[in-house]
Amino acid sequence: MTRTKYEPPSVSNKTIATFMNRAASDLAALTKGKRVPDGKGAFGESRELLAFEMARASQVGHDALAVATRAHERLLLVFRDDIREVKTEDLLESMTLCFYGFVLGNYDDEDFRYVYRYSVYNCTDHHSIESWLQKALVFLALFEDMSGRELMQEVFEWMRFLGTPIWSPAVLSGPCSEFGSDISPVLTQEGFRLVDAIRRHPQYMSEAISGKSYQEVRQATKDWLPDALSSKLFSLYRSHEYKKAQERITESMPVRQALETAQTVFEETGFVSDDSSALPIRLQDLPAPPPAEEVNPAIFELIPQKLRMELLSAVAYSTKTKSIEIIFIGGPRIGRSGILIKTDTGGILLDYGFSVANQKIPEWVPELQMIDTVLVSHAHLDHVGGLPALYETYTGKWCSTALTGVISKALLEDALNVGASHGPRKDDMWDMISAYHESNLDKVTKSHVRLEVGKSSEVGSGIVVTPIDASHIPGSVSYLVDIEGVRILYTGDFNTDQTILFPGSSLPTDANVVILDGTYWGREDFSRPQASEIITDVANKQGPIVIPTFAVGRSQEILMTLEALGVTQRKNVIVTGLAERVTKLVGLQGHWQVMKKNKTVLDKDDILVSGGGMMGGGLARQHFREHRDNPEAGVILCGYLAPRTPGWNVVNGYEPHKCRVEYARLSAHSSASNLEKYVRSCTGTRIIVHTPVEVPPEGLIMPDYRTRIRIPV
Repeated sequence: MTRTKYEPPSVSNKTIATFMNRAASDLAALTKGKRVPDGKGAFGESRELLAFEMARASQVGHDALAVATRAHERLLLVFRDDIREVKTEDLLESMTLCFYGFVLGNYDDEDFRYVYRYSVYNCTDHHSIESWLQKALVFLALFEDMSGRELMQEVFEWMRFLGTPIWSPAVLSGPCSEFGSDISPVLTQEGFRLVDAIRRHPQYMSEAISGKSYQEVRQATKDWLPDALSSKLFSLYRSHEYKKAQERITESMPVRQALETAQTVFEETGFVSDDSSALPIRLQDLPAPPPAEEVNPAIFELIPQKLRMELLSAVAYSTKTKSIEIIFIGGPRIGRSGILIKTDTGGILLDYGFSVANQKIPEWVPELQMIDTVLVSHAHLDHVGGLPALYETYTGKWCSTALTGVISKALLEDALNVGASHGPRKDDMWDMISAYHESNLDKVTKSHVRLEVGKSSEVGSGIVVTPIDASHIPGSVSYLVDIEGVRILYTGDFNTDQTILFPGSSLPTDANVVILDGTYWGREDFSRPQASEIITDVANKQGPIVIPTFAVGRSQEILMTLEALGVTQRKNVIVTGLAERVTKLVGLQGHWQVMKKNKTVLDKDDILVSGGGMMGGGLARQHFREHRDNPEAGVILCGYLAPRTPGWNVVNGYEPHKCRVEYARLSAHSSASNLEKYVRSCTGTRIIVHTPVEVPPEGLIMPDYRTRIRIPV
């Protein structure tokens, strides 16, 4: 069979094209039995690496590439988290090989992100990792024939996806020059110069912004200025603008007139938010506010007692809102949920999550510093995990059901203990993730307010919410938000299916706006009966058995399933770690037991139910490693498996093992068919978030980060 000559990708950048053409020549030599000459690639690596990935892309044998083969074997160990000794130079080589594979289509963006996150977690030489990545992202943009501002924006989007620090734009100048690209004309533009000045000398921030409106400065800095600096900048402007407004507001001025006066001042001075959107006006924050309106006793009674001290002044200085704006600061995709609903005088925040995939929390917007209350739908990190960072500056309360409050505390403590915040951003004072520490967790714990399912409460001026059972995990709720008669339903994660824990949620369909969880939109349905059959078969034939589960929700469902199937009465079912702690908090009881402290080895009749549903660590990972070559043992994975996590590797054949492995797929979200059935029954505006789909389904709005949707009142 005659193989056609491999054609390298067409690239206009001459430096990158040279590397590509040279690798194609190396590949041609390889097919003729010749060795690849010594030489260095774009990142100082052996030139074998790019030829190796080209060989894989074109299905050409590559056994003769000894250096690249060793690097490939090491990369597979990185994917399996199975490296015993981590060296910076080895990680850089693995990252380079994965990067070339991604460029040529052998790996995807999730593989690339995993290798980067693995590197910053396991290597202390963050400077070398970040320097390499800056060059790699410039390479990617140039590979796509980008330049100037387009190149800068592409790099920024990759930074957001990977979860890197927000680098100073100037650091990209060097990598660009190495590839023969000049971005100095972009860096000398006013916006980038302002970012550079503030980042270099934050103590002189006032001087840097002198004579500029907030609108101008925000537009110039909103992408490349780290969140903590953006927050400090806004506070500076806010103090100045409120003093200006105070000059026109008299002591006897009615609240409505004072609000209109302040609005006029802010419009004149350009003290507005993104897209020229008006900021909420909080008269109570003026140096000398006018007399407040008397609070209606009926409204007073609607405010939860623990909220009254914080909320009464906001209510007293508010009037009927003329505008409602929904700002999507997180959660268009799965991870780091966060939705802000803004009124004329305040607003609420719905969830504030943390993405375990890239350590990102919701995007910062000015309104984040002007909210009245936070509402949390349930105790999963992607919905509650960002609270410690939020409480670096936020001084208000957060509300949820009592059970969500208790579980959230346990979950956040565990996240802090296992190092939810790590890598170069942890010690960057201008990165909000650096605020993920114990003192802020204490603030979170002390600031919780309990809400009751079915009971309406006023949680912001003119904002009345009613929690509705969401049947997702214990304590989870959806929120029906009523603002001056406009009803907005935020489903959070919800489940209309009947499970062993819940009867299935029953949510209203007549809200004016529905913001819904689209986790399983368009996917195949999963089968609980089939999962039960798998569990029964493995329990009957294997032992010991390891069941990695998510500590909140899935652990309890698995335990109750084992109980219902009679497994707990004939086998020794053990629950451990956070899964055991949450099960106690929920109040579930059955024929299972807690892991004894002196038990280090699993016996044949043991079934271990342990937290860490993707088997990324803890006892589940430990005991899998001990029994991976035991054909008698079994592993049952039962939840979502993110790409390249150990559980995903095992199921997809990337982790060698002799034990039996089964995937008893379960979900606490609505199945695809029931989700679509519910969505099609809704009569109002339908907005889908928390979804992996790329194209908006027909009749649904799918917002991007920072998208603003205005709702008529």
